[in-house]
Amino acid sequence: MSADMHLAAFVADLQWRDVPVDVAQKVVHHVLDALGVMCAGLSDPSSAAVRSVVGEAGSSLEASIVGSAIGGPAPLAAFVNAFHGRIHTFDDTYEAGPVHAGTVVLSSALAAGQRWHASGVDVLTAVLAGHEVAVRVANALGPGHYAAGFHCTGTCNALGAAAAAARVMGLDLDGVVGALGHAGGAAAGLRQYQETGSMTDSALNGGRAAQTGVTSALLSYRGLPGPTEILGGRWGVCRMFSETPDLTRLDTDLGDEWVFRATSLKPYPTCRYTHGPIAALLDLRRVHDLQPCMIEKIEIFAFRQSIEVSDRPRVTSRFDAIMSHQFGAAVALAKGWVGLDSLESNMRTDSVVQELISKVYVRHEPEFDTLYPTHWAHKVCVCLTNGSRFEAESRNPPGGEDLPIGNAELLNKFVSLAEPVLGELGVERLRKAVEGLSEIEDVASLAPLLTGNAKS
Repeated sequence: MSADMHLAAFVADLQWRDVPVDVAQKVVHHVLDALGVMCAGLSDPSSAAVRSVVGEAGSSLEASIVGSAIGGPAPLAAFVNAFHGRIHTFDDTYEAGPVHAGTVVLSSALAAGQRWHASGVDVLTAVLAGHEVAVRVANALGPGHYAAGFHCTGTCNALGAAAAAARVMGLDLDGVVGALGHAGGAAAGLRQYQETGSMTDSALNGGRAAQTGVTSALLSYRGLPGPTEILGGRWGVCRMFSETPDLTRLDTDLGDEWVFRATSLKPYPTCRYTHGPIAALLDLRRVHDLQPCMIEKIEIFAFRQSIEVSDRPRVTSRFDAIMSHQFGAAVALAKGWVGLDSLESNMRTDSVVQELISKVYVRHEPEFDTLYPTHWAHKVCVCLTNGSRFEAESRNPPGGEDLPIGNAELLNKFVSLAEPVLGELGVERLRKAVEGLSEIEDVASLAPLLTGNAKS
């Protein structure tokens, strides 16, 4: 059996009862996290324009827009929810891609699940299937895919979203093959937004991937066959999108080894490359009681990919703030925290933050290149005006397997992001529903909780 067929069979045959307990619990955590960041995404000005596309398509109760009173056809609802989940770059990350799969595969599974009146178990199973497909495709493509300018959150996630939608719809092996085939043919996403400074384009890549996934599964369900061997074939995704594909990584130990376990939850709403230095600097600030007036220079030693994306000493926009090593370091040392409020214009113009930005220098450490993408190593050095020097290393950013987010921190993040949209009571009800998702017979019944319209 080819790797393509093996992966499709895995999606079609996956049963929730066979999932290890720790993996099942992690899926629930990622669902809760994704719903929180979707709620937060409603506040971004660009989100209103995206939601208007649903309004122009006509009113529909087929699938919910999380945090909004409107609904839409399943593909469009998936598009909007995934856009909302990506716009603040607060969604989960598989570093070896890198790919942000959580909000995309959940958007696809949830929209298709509501349209098909699937059970909570079906949605959870679909989310896991979508994650596993997305990260395995990213692994097969290798780091050269991202380095060449492709945005894995658009390319790999199109396949993950199709797997999620196909699984929640109950497609058989041929049906899943068709869905993946359609999605692979439409997979797209480029990193040009990192050059021109548009977080909107990054979010659109995620949104289009979710929409592609649902549409691809629907086409296959309606009997339209997609191309087979879309991943490993001569003109398939892996060979066309990577100079050095490793097809064995699509299905090695499939069903026994869960690559999804290595997906991280984000503690900060900034580019994932900045997380290791931010965490290290927050620790140094706390341990040594560092104050901005004491600091002469901050150095961040990083691998080349981290420098390419996040060495941004000039911070003039919200996008710059999200992506910049300099900004993340300055806020961490100036304020002792990094949250969504850190990205607002008043923080970007804060005199203390601006002064610290001018003292941050990003240096290349060739040794760290040899560890990437398995490890995202960084080292920070803080030099004080009195001659003291403090150092700290981060082998991997916080939120992953070796430094996981605790249950309390996960819940605090969800509440802080969702409560402004759903209210205190709405947040508590949605949390309980997610924790009991495996007991829900029809996820369409969640619509009032997802939209904040549940009656007291």
